[in-house]
Amino acid sequence: MRRTFVAALASALPLLLPLLAAAQTAQTPQNQDLWISINKPAARKVAIAVPDLLTPGTATLKSTVTDPFTATLRSDLEYSGAFGVADPAHYPAGSRDPTTPEAADAWRGGGAEYLADTRAQVSGDRVSVEARVWDLGARKMIMGKRYSGGVTYVERIAHTVANDIVKQFTGKDGLFLSSIVFVSDRDGFKEIYAMDFDGRSVRRLTSVKSLALSPAGSKSGKIAYTRYAQLFPQIWMMSADGSGKREVPTGIELNASPTLSPDDTQIAFAGSARGNTDIYVVNAGGGGLRRLTTTRAIEASPAWSPTGRQILYTSDQSGNPQIYAVDPEGTGARRVSFAGNWNDEASWSPDGARIAFACRNEGDFNICLMDFANGQTVQLTAEGSNGHPTWSPDGEKIVYSSRRGGRTHIYTMDLNGQNKRQLTDTGNNLQPVWIP
Repeated sequence: MRRTFVAALASALPLLLPLLAAAQTAQTPQNQDLWISINKPAARKVAIAVPDLLTPGTATLKSTVTDPFTATLRSDLEYSGAFGVADPAHYPAGSRDPTTPEAADAWRGGGAEYLADTRAQVSGDRVSVEARVWDLGARKMIMGKRYSGGVTYVERIAHTVANDIVKQFTGKDGLFLSSIVFVSDRDGFKEIYAMDFDGRSVRRLTSVKSLALSPAGSKSGKIAYTRYAQLFPQIWMMSADGSGKREVPTGIELNASPTLSPDDTQIAFAGSARGNTDIYVVNAGGGGLRRLTTTRAIEASPAWSPTGRQILYTSDQSGNPQIYAVDPEGTGARRVSFAGNWNDEASWSPDGARIAFACRNEGDFNICLMDFANGQTVQLTAEGSNGHPTWSPDGEKIVYSSRRGGRTHIYTMDLNGQNKRQLTDTGNNLQPVWIP
């Protein structure tokens, strides 16, 4: 698997290839021990019963409303990692209201601590869903909300219910209405696509018919990316639905690997004015260009911290590529990764406490997590050649690309390396980024 550090820059500037070859054969840095922990037990899950959506009406409503809603809600809660859905085969028949000791004990006898009771009314092409969550031990309703929308959007309503249940228990917003933006060659060219968090509803965002690479998202839904349609690659911006495309002029030749500042006002990127690749910052509207790094090394793959006070990037100034950090003013540059002989494509956790990155000690690339304060490093993958990790908006999962059997696809996993799911199955798919 060719790393971003090599592929994005070497393809644009062939003069860098001798330097890259030298970096690959340079002396391996010291202090390379990896703490490998890919089987760490998950935290205790909340046991919740999720009976079928109660939908009075015809059998048609069961297939078009009840079944898709119930399947989506159960799947979402399981995927969150916070819940274990109790086996429906053990749910009691009859009344759902656990207001008496007998009714509550009947639900608890099936292994549940909580009950998510949902009921729907369908009128024409509209559906209204009432969701109640009960604490079975206390026989107390802890959440009650009503939702409505078109019948064809019943799965989206289920995603919204799941989001609210997750927030009720964890205090964090759920990720079930989030999207993953990625690069795919499924239509012949490498273009930028988006899909729901679970791999459904794939839609194409660009039609460059050449190369559109390195998407980077923001909380506001803006996407920066690199567009190869002229002699030199340029940075472009668009909205999360692919609208409002515009170029961000920089005034220099190479423009790769953009990353947006938290307030969307600036873009850090790998740029080259006279053959040497450094980290630059430009205003999101163009102008105000400033250079942050000035070494003779190759610098690439910047990633802006959630606070806006630091920018991670990859540099081979110590021999092989390692991860460094610099202030947005270009001061305080320092190396932050020491485990392994090649580290690249760093990404900050939403709280700024950890970074995920592509790591290699020997053999294929894997995904590692590092505590930014103490440098403790955890390897999460052990299969395929893996890269470009980014975080879910709630900071509980990682999305990444993995090349296996000659194809590259998008996967997600929990922070302990468990619950891996493949999201794509058509063409080659890479460089994912998770956006709210």
